[in-house]
Amino acid sequence: MEALRLIAKPNNHQLVIDLPPSMNDCLLEVIVLPAQADQLPAMSGRRRRPSPMLAGTVGLKDDLLAAAVPETDWDALQ
Repeated sequence: MEALRLIAKPNNHQLVIDLPPSMNDCLLEVIVLPAQADQLPAMSGRRRRPSPMLAGTVGLKDDLLAAAVPETDWDALQ
């Protein structure tokens, strides 16, 4: 496996990569990561909240403690 590692700066939210001729006719996987950990975007400590209009619109209609299949079907694969 041949790998190509580049450190590049984007221009107008675009990144142009010149590939060697040996990679011309093959399928490529591209993974983009920041070069340094301190370049990661800062996350705000505030949690997102759902819209108050959704309150009370979801209901549970099943018994979560009951078995998903009847006991008679447990040995169906034997």
